[in-house]
Amino acid sequence: MNQLNHDKVGLASIGLGWWGSELASAAARTGRIDIVSCFARSVEGREEFSAKHGCRSAGSLDELLADPVVEGVIIATSNQSHRPIIEQAASAGKHVFVEKPFTNTVEDGVAAVTAAREGGVLLQVGHQRRRTTAKRRIKHMLEAGELGDIETVVTQQSLPNGFKMPEEAWRWDPDQSPLGSMTSLGVHKIDTMHYLIGPIRSVFAFTRAGRSHPIDEATILAVEFENGALGTLTTSFFTPLVNDTSVFGTGGAAYSSEGGSKLMVQGRDDAAAEEVALEPIDPVVDQLTAFAAAIRGETTVEVDGEAGLAVIAVMEAAVESAASGRAVEVTDVLAGS
Repeated sequence: MNQLNHDKVGLASIGLGWWGSELASAAARTGRIDIVSCFARSVEGREEFSAKHGCRSAGSLDELLADPVVEGVIIATSNQSHRPIIEQAASAGKHVFVEKPFTNTVEDGVAAVTAAREGGVLLQVGHQRRRTTAKRRIKHMLEAGELGDIETVVTQQSLPNGFKMPEEAWRWDPDQSPLGSMTSLGVHKIDTMHYLIGPIRSVFAFTRAGRSHPIDEATILAVEFENGALGTLTTSFFTPLVNDTSVFGTGGAAYSSEGGSKLMVQGRDDAAAEEVALEPIDPVVDQLTAFAAAIRGETTVEVDGEAGLAVIAVMEAAVESAASGRAVEVTDVLAGS
């Protein structure tokens, strides 16, 4: 086992699959976190994770949460399990980092936010894509007024995971993955749009039902922001890798591509866009570094439970829109919770 550094934040991992392991590795790279314990239902999975990351293997969630060395948890389980685990962790006084999507429903999100508040613990949602260098630069440009009045936002996030996901993957379950890839991929873009432009007022969803798959094959959202700007979001698990965000204003345009590692900027009267030099970062490491800093009281949580809940409200509005064939107001979804 690793020798504990008491200057570091002691966190435990819950959900030990591929992404849970990636998060634990990123936590180690922060230099501020020790992964001290882990739990999953599979004994074999716990033992493998424990050996790889040099931490204790807890025999139960109760055992993990009773460990005084554990200051907080990293939750990377299926999204339908997030609410009960957050409630249990908050009741035990453990800070919570939960992977996106925050919860399965607005009702569950409200309950999770309430549990964290009543438990007096921090709650951070894993929307790391807003932290890429290109998104941060675009945010600075927007705040400085360099792009003028924002008219439209065009986003897309797709990858061909549908051709290689195992049959037992939760993402094949329409109840856990409504609108298909929108649940796993689109939530990142919704959070990014909230970060850059502001709250989304209404949503209209178009979706292509699965023909030989149990989940929708492609989904497009048309959104209206509270400030009047318009936007689109396209996702699919059955098309090549794309991760783009483009912002168009009366003063110019900014194009983030390649997962936020590349930025092109075009002035209003420019015939073509020019690339802006960026210093790339690891946004997963960055978000976990921020979580550790917040636990130590050095900063506040940027993507808190309320931010995660706002994304889930847009998702729920999109699901309702796809079913009804009409635009849905996000505030109506929140009011109905």
